[in-house]
This record gives sequence, C-alpha cells and structure tokens, in this order.
Amino acid sequence: MPSTPAVPRNVPRASRPPGLPDFTSPPIEEVVLSIQFASLTRLRGPQIGLFWKGIRTKYPDVTEHPPIPAAFETFGTPPAQVLPTIQFLPTPPTPRFWFDKSGGPDLLQIQQDRIIHNWRKREKDQIYPRYESVRRQFKSEVAMFSKFLVAEQLGELRPNQCEVTYINTIDFPEGLDPQSRLEEITPLWSSRLDADILGEFENALVQAQFLFRSSHDVEPIGRIYVNFQPAVRQADLTPVVRLEITTRAKPRGETIDDGFELLDEERSAVVRTFAAVTTPDMHEAWGRKDGRR
Repeated sequence: MPSTPAVPRNVPRASRPPGLPDFTSPPIEEVVLSIQFASLTRLRGPQIGLFWKGIRTKYPDVTEHPPIPAAFETFGTPPAQVLPTIQFLPTPPTPRFWFDKSGGPDLLQIQQDRIIHNWRKREKDQIYPRYESVRRQFKSEVAMFSKFLVAEQLGELRPNQCEVTYINTIDFPEGLDPQSRLEEITPLWSSRLDADILGEFENALVQAQFLFRSSHDVEPIGRIYVNFQPAVRQADLTPVVRLEITTRAKPRGETIDDGFELLDEERSAVVRTFAAVTTPDMHEAWGRKDGRR
C-alpha cells in the first residue's frame, strides 16, 4: 500500500481536508481520540475527584478501570521480548477513570499518563457527528484538564504518543453472513481456497499494519493497524465483521497543539486506510460521495 498522502499545510487543521474519502452512511460505531503523555505521578484519585467537579454536569457517572499500559511506536531495533514479572508496588496503581452519562454517546477517560475521548453510537439511527465535532469536544476537555494540572501544581501535560481509532461494524442486508464473505468486504482477503482440502470456510481474522509518515517527516513516525474480526451485534445478535483501524505516532513536539496537529493527520490516515482496505462494492453501499470508487 502506498504511503498515506499528507494533509496540505494550507488547510485549517479543524476542517475536513479536501479529497478525503467521504461516505453518506459510514458503518462507524465508535471513534477514539487519545493523547498519551509523560506520567503525572502526583495525579491520583483525590485530585481526579477535584477535576470531576468541573465536568460533573456533563459527565455525572464515574467508574474505575485498570490503566491502559503505555504504548510507544519504535523503529530500528527489534521489539524486546516481554517476560512475565511480579511487581511489588508500595501503593496500588492509580486506576483509569471513566466519566460518562448513561445513554450518552460521549465518554472521557483519564489516567496518570493518558486522556481519551470516545464517541459511541448508542442507537441504530444515531448520526455520527463527524471527527471535527468530536475533536472540538476533546480539545476543550484537554484544555480544561491541562489548566487544572497547572492550578493544582500536578505537572504539565506533555504529549509523547497520539492515537486515533475508528471502529466499524459491517453487515450485509437480507440476513447474509458477512463473516463468511470477507472477499466482498476487503481486498486483504482472498476466497481462493481449496474447500476439498480445508472444508467449508466459516470466518477469519485479518490483520495488517502499515508505516505512517506525517506531512513533516520522510521517515516513519508511527504505524497504522488494521484488524478485521468476526463479531455479533449485541442489540439484535446479528453477525457482523468488526473493522478497527488505529494510527499511533509521536508528535513533533510536546505541546497540546503538537498533539492535535498529529491527531488531525492520523484521522486522515485512518479514513484513507478505511477506503483502501474495503471494496468498491462496499463503498457504494455506504454511499461514497467524493467522486471515487
């Protein structure tokens, strides 16, 4: 697959870049924007409780979850072998906090080294508000969180990795099972298999990863991860194919603006990758409207 086209520099970062694949009815279920930063060891439960007071009207529900491990895209050295270890910590790790509203599409997550905003499709006919709207909410929340950190002398938010994830659920009309028709969904899968030897095909997990380059860099700064897997839609138990695309990379600098500049480029990479790893027939079903198939 060719390298991801760069976002033109004269395009406002909060607007939709020209030429980006566009669909009337994309199969999107969730969008996740994440900024990982240098760990704030003084940020613990009581401090996060203070921050919650400022957003409690929007996010009245709070729950605790295990923290997400730090993730870094590295190049030039083979990945280190991960061996099981036993850690003896003087205090329990600070959990990841979910700030939510029952039935609402938005979720804010915060832990010592990460802030995340999720948009989730809650109803079948719910319209995806598009990246620009999700980005505006997330930027407002990051700015509020950063201001709180400074006011409470807890440290400074310095991004070191940024991630954009789009999660899609792909189904077929008339009850057809998409899990056994992957060749109609993605060019990454071929159905040219010998059924006499293998037996009747049922489903498969298809994974791929690609190098990611920003508009400023010749060398790759991150990766794009593509994952097709069989799933079942919980609302009606319909078989679907879940397509998850994640782009993770290091921003040019350690400022919040650097982080959002990278998120914008990662979003473009995810959308272009989505169009590249799905078929023209699926594009027609989703109402592709940018003049390409």
